[in-house]
Amino acid sequence: MARSSEIRSFLLKEIPRHSQDVVTFAAMKFNVARMTIYRHLQKLVKQNQVVQTGEKRGVEYFLNTALERVLRFKIASGLEEADVWSQYFKTPFQKLPKNILDICEYGFTEMFNNAKEHSEGTDIIVEKSWSKHHMMINLLDNGVGVFQKLQRAFHFQDMREGMLALSKGKLTTDPNNHTGEGIFFTSRIFDVFQLSANGLCYLRDNVENDFSISEDKISCGTRVYMKIARDSRRDLVEIFKNFQGGEENLSFTKTEVLVKLSQFGEDRFVSRSQAKRIVRGLEKFEHVKFDFRDVEMVGQGFVDEVFRVFQNKYPKIKIEYVNAVGNVEFMVKRGIDTGKG
Repeated sequence: MARSSEIRSFLLKEIPRHSQDVVTFAAMKFNVARMTIYRHLQKLVKQNQVVQTGEKRGVEYFLNTALERVLRFKIASGLEEADVWSQYFKTPFQKLPKNILDICEYGFTEMFNNAKEHSEGTDIIVEKSWSKHHMMINLLDNGVGVFQKLQRAFHFQDMREGMLALSKGKLTTDPNNHTGEGIFFTSRIFDVFQLSANGLCYLRDNVENDFSISEDKISCGTRVYMKIARDSRRDLVEIFKNFQGGEENLSFTKTEVLVKLSQFGEDRFVSRSQAKRIVRGLEKFEHVKFDFRDVEMVGQGFVDEVFRVFQNKYPKIKIEYVNAVGNVEFMVKRGIDTGKG
């Protein structure tokens, strides 16, 4: 037992200087087999004291304390997300597979820029943490909160409309300098994405293909939480391709709308005003997919406004729907047939 404790203490001491050859180094020091050292390292990994990256000959080991950091940045002229990434995050993240590195860099720089440009705050706190299986990034600013900012800019009656609008994409309070794509794609490239502000929380789980809306204790600023498995096969470019117009049009032309996000409180999907809330901003796209998951009933006026009135106003937009079952599917098909007539 004493021998095991001595070996593990030695590993924790030497890993910062021997991240790539610590197995060989320790095996020679204690005159034991490499497999013995490897078993001790796996014990430390399991205890979350050490993080292992890479595979086979490319394996490296790092102390978890070296990879977990909390940093505070003052929002001021000259603060650039690319510089922050390069100085504080790029080196450890390069130990990850390229697809994970690409996703983390995109998500971090987009969300950091959002906080810098739009939060109206003075500080940004960034936290990164590693576990044996996942990579997590947290960003928190002390601004007005994203949903209040959107409500003020677009005159939404309810702050929850901001969740719906952000989920569609191409929404920005500064169209001259931003495209409104950052949150849309960041929320889809990570395994889990959570956006919290102004007492509200929007969570998207791309592993389970699920989402939720809930209350949150956060009252000041905006918090963004991003999580991805270190062995994830998710690919940034492939996800972009899902929302572009094909080989001849690489721009962001497709979107999907979670109809459930337009339900506030005990609202039912029956009115034209609710439908107008859903189609608002969709004229910017060429292809729109409505997702009716977890929606149990829709009314005639709601369906008519989406599938006839909006479609007639923008006939070049391709509209489709998914996950409509039972009465919902009946009403949607009826509305589409009525529009054709």
